[in-house]
Parts: sequence; C-alpha cells; structure tokens
Amino acid sequence: MSCKYMSKALNGEIKCRYYKRYINYKVDCENCSEAILTINKPIKKVSKKRMKLEKERDKNLVKSGKCDYCKRYSDRLDPHEVYGGSNRKRSIENRFIALLCRECHQNEEILQELKKQYQRRYEYTHSREEFIKLIGKSYLKEEK
Repeated sequence: MSCKYMSKALNGEIKCRYYKRYINYKVDCENCSEAILTINKPIKKVSKKRMKLEKERDKNLVKSGKCDYCKRYSDRLDPHEVYGGSNRKRSIENRFIALLCRECHQNEEILQELKKQYQRRYEYTHSREEFIKLIGKSYLKEEK
C-alpha cells in the first residue's frame, strides 16, 4: 500500500506532494490525517480473449504483397485495425482490417480515408444507425 501523495525523488528519497517535503514513509504517513492509502495494482496484461482474437486475425493474413491502399508491393505489410482504441475488438470481429505498407500506415490522411471507406462498405448491408451503435460515431458527412 502507498499514499496517493507519495512520490519518489531522483535522489531516492520519498517526497510528500501534499506537504511538499521529504518524509519518512513509515512514521509520517501512518500519523498523517491527509494520507489516502491506495493499493498498488499491477499493470493489466492483454486479456486471453483479445490475444486469441489477434492470433486468429494474424493467422490468415499475408505479411507480404500489395498494400490495400496504394497497391504497391511490399515485403512487410502491417495489419491495421481501421477503428482502433476502444473499438479495436469490434474492428477485428467485423474485419475492419487493412494490410498497409509502412508509408500508408503512418499517414493520418490515409487512415481517415480508410475509416470512411470501411464505413461505406459496412453501410451497403447495414444502416448508418447500426454503424453508429457499433463504432460510436459516423465518419461520413450527411449525404443529401
């Protein structure tokens, strides 16, 4: 357990951010009325479910060939989940994955264009409301 105000200084001493001074942890924190004790949690590892999804995704992907965007041949293609972050799992499940060369994978304009392209592809068989429920927002402007 540790206090939320406690931090370790570069010289190895423990400093209290609340009182703004160096402290003796065992003595000062136990007697402190402002100490808020927290339990140190380990860093969360990749869940088994997500790891299994990614292995399934990578099993069928070709690592060399033509880039899905620029159509140039590359020895090293990176699988890119089009809708990342909290939607990464949904991207894998719905196959919103593009094999991209390094140049395309690092270009933000291309990644935004891919989001629009995959949304159009999804809307051929589903409605826009279903897409918004799945991903959270629409990347296409309202078409008249």
